Amino acid sequence: MRGVVAAGNPHTAEAAAAILRDGGNAVDALVAGALASFVAEPLLASAGGAGMMTVALPDEPAQVVDFFSAMPGLERPAAAPPMDFAGIDIDFGAATQTFHVGRASAAPPLALSGLAAAAERFGTLPLTELVAPAVALARRGAALTDEAAEVFRLLWPINLLDEETWSAYSDTDRSPRPGSRKPMPGMADLLEAFAAHGDAPPEFQAAVLEHFGPAAGGAITRTDLERAKPVFVEPRALEVGDWKVLASPRLGGKLLGVIAGTLAGAAVERREADEVARFAEACRAGTRAKGDERALGSTTHLSVIDPWGGAAATTLTNGEGCGYCIPGTQVQMNNFCGEEDLHPEGFFVHAPGTALPSMIAPTIVRGPGDSVLALGSGGANRIRSVVSQVLYRACVLGQPLDEAVRAPRVHAEETSVWLEMEDRHDTPGIIEALQARFEHVYSFPTRAFFFGGVHAVLARGGEVIGAGDPRRGGAVVHT
Repeated sequence: MRGVVAAGNPHTAEAAAAILRDGGNAVDALVAGALASFVAEPLLASAGGAGMMTVALPDEPAQVVDFFSAMPGLERPAAAPPMDFAGIDIDFGAATQTFHVGRASAAPPLALSGLAAAAERFGTLPLTELVAPAVALARRGAALTDEAAEVFRLLWPINLLDEETWSAYSDTDRSPRPGSRKPMPGMADLLEAFAAHGDAPPEFQAAVLEHFGPAAGGAITRTDLERAKPVFVEPRALEVGDWKVLASPRLGGKLLGVIAGTLAGAAVERREADEVARFAEACRAGTRAKGDERALGSTTHLSVIDPWGGAAATTLTNGEGCGYCIPGTQVQMNNFCGEEDLHPEGFFVHAPGTALPSMIAPTIVRGPGDSVLALGSGGANRIRSVVSQVLYRACVLGQPLDEAVRAPRVHAEETSVWLEMEDRHDTPGIIEALQARFEHVYSFPTRAFFFGGVHAVLARGGEVIGAGDPRRGGAVVHT
């Protein structure tokens, strides 16, 4: 059997595939691809961010590597300077959204430690080999895709807060254009130091404390960094049709189960309008399990199946970025403390040291025979909706994987619903059915970035298939 990778960027996918060709397993490939995403997708994934990974290797119990951040502020000095924390408006055309950024919006980063822990526990190749594709990419620069350039355009006002930040990505104070290439030697040096140390290098941790600690107007303390460790946990298991779903035990996995279970437990509707309404009601059931506000969702995902049937999926995030890089590294820190959907009761209400909530849901699905599916998505609170819909279409309805990924999507909250209209047939009937159930109906004429990027891979009967989501630059590489 061949291996297959699906990711949100061709550079990311190729880095993972190169490791499969060199004999690495699914986790080796996933780690290499994740590190490359820090170069190719720097506003979606970062060494200054966090993530989660679900792993299912042959003849081993499935595991989740949880390396999402905790709330900072443990043993914060009482006499610390005021925190650097402020809102900035981002114009998305149809709407304007306020994100909170600044040094105090950053939480302790765990991306490097999480990837190192996964490689040590499940990988087969040394970390020095796994960083090689990302180091080479950083030294020459990754040509910017159209989708990556659009993310830069949207979030550029955040990056203009600091000259070192915008200059990490562009030669001017204008957002980088498609096809442009910016070498990142500081990132390359950091990744080499990471491989040599086997974890986030001490100098990296020291720089985080210096530039994002209380003395600099940040919230991260030495105690926060000392206690920030990835953990290995059992996945949440649920049934969808004849398939066993293994997802994150965090909030995202719980709500995914609510939505997927609701869809699988109801009869398929014959009328398109009724079917769309059923999808919307299932999404609302997930919202009622845990309400939150919508957000852009600067997140990316990778899925891998190796030639031995091992599967792994990881979702990485940097929030929207806090607007400040760690000097000399070209690594922008996250703004997890400034994302409204992680702080529904208000900012800095979570007790220091408590795990921040997360919708991240990298998922492995085992089906009849030796079938295995790995998938996940970016997209903040839409993750639960879009992953559930792809699961339902692929595992219950039996649609081809690419068709399930490309199908028009729905996301709903308590009083509002969002949907894609491309490839619909009964537009008036759909709108009428939704308006009877929701106060606000927002339609997108085409497939939209808003609805995440489900990058999925499937092995069945000795055949491997990949599907990259065009909404977020999906790329597939077979080996």
